Amino acid sequence: MRVDRLADGLWRWTSPHPEWSGDPNHLGDGWPQDVSCVYHESSAGIVLIDPLVPNGSEGARFWHHLDQDVARVGMPPTIVVSTESHGRSTDAVHERYPGSRVLGVSLAASCNVDRVLEDGELLPGDCRVTLTDAPGAPRMAIVQCTCHGLLWLSDLVTGDGDGGLRRPPAAWFDDPGAGQWLEHGLPRLLPKLLDVPIEHLVSAHGPVISVDARGALVRAFDLPVA
Repeated sequence: MRVDRLADGLWRWTSPHPEWSGDPNHLGDGWPQDVSCVYHESSAGIVLIDPLVPNGSEGARFWHHLDQDVARVGMPPTIVVSTESHGRSTDAVHERYPGSRVLGVSLAASCNVDRVLEDGELLPGDCRVTLTDAPGAPRMAIVQCTCHGLLWLSDLVTGDGDGGLRRPPAAWFDDPGAGQWLEHGLPRLLPKLLDVPIEHLVSAHGPVISVDARGALVRAFDLPVA
């Protein structure tokens, strides 16, 4: 497990995914074994995005610190499942903290979901949700937290192998129309996310971008430079 403090109350951690395959042909050109999760804390509460608890001693350490955080804040966390396949450790977190809420993009997620997210919904800490629909792909939730300048992009970008980001391969999705959407539909969606400062760009399968995050987003989607 790697833990990165991005700002006061904003942390990103990575953990090895139990279903990872080293086959480069798995899901097109594959994805890194370590996947990202987010801890966001504000005076309104804790939001966890796609939590994955590591195994063994690192898992015990994770629970110890999260227990302390939840006790200090004085309220159970809100858990966001940003796409159907990212259920990860959500059920375990939900069971551990009575009163926690699980908000997902679909009731078909790989975990129990209390309620389906709405496009434009505000979560604790002024976290705004933007939902996407791509042909042949499950719905995804982009989460934008203005108090910390966080933009969470779920599976909509991946690492480019050189410290930056790129569109995911169309093979990650099930429909030939996905390639067309990634090329044309997604870039039309992203500009509305550029209307507030972006300090930290985080995705499930890529590096954290905290220097020129806006520029990294523009480059990943070949958007016009404003």
